[in-house]
Amino acid sequence: MLCQERIDARLSDAENLVHAGADIGDPHAFLRGLWTQVYDHAPMHLRSGVLRRLHALARHLGVSYQHGDTAAPPP
Repeated sequence: MLCQERIDARLSDAENLVHAGADIGDPHAFLRGLWTQVYDHAPMHLRSGVLRRLHALARHLGVSYQHGDTAAPPP
């Protein structure tokens, strides 16, 4: 389980990269990694906040990402 501070640090780093226009590679892979690293390891009571931030990142990147979806993203 991740603590609140680790969750905030990881998501803040990701948000800063995205908002700064850094090259994050494939946005679907970037988001999938965040879901796996953060959401899947967050305590249940913190997941709603993580969910909001991950969906905001997806919107900012202009992608639709559904965690657990094994379908390839559209070209």
